[in-house]
Amino acid sequence: MHRRSMLGLLASGLTAGAAQAAAALAAPPVRDLDAAARIGRAALAEGALPADAAALRRELDAGAAPVRALFARDWRPAIRSDFAAGRIVRIAGWQLSRTEAGLCALAALD
Repeated sequence: MHRRSMLGLLASGLTAGAAQAAAALAAPPVRDLDAAARIGRAALAEGALPADAAALRRELDAGAAPVRALFARDWRPAIRSDFAAGRIVRIAGWQLSRTEAGLCALAALD
């Protein structure tokens, strides 16, 4: 194999790998709504969040979107903002952003 061919293969492999990594980073943090609902039930049981779906939806600016659709949104900026501002919810020894916990609580209340 010629050097130019080898470099082309290497470059295409790196590009494909970068695209896969970018897709993984863009994926929603929670794909299993049952798991999210379990976390949400724990948050609600500990009193970390209000058991009021309407209030949680207002806080998340979620409107009337179905819960499954909410988990498809890119919440990373809100999550980063929560951690930067100290908006953290502690649930069973874990630290979640208020946004993450609110989404899970909505899944539990749905």
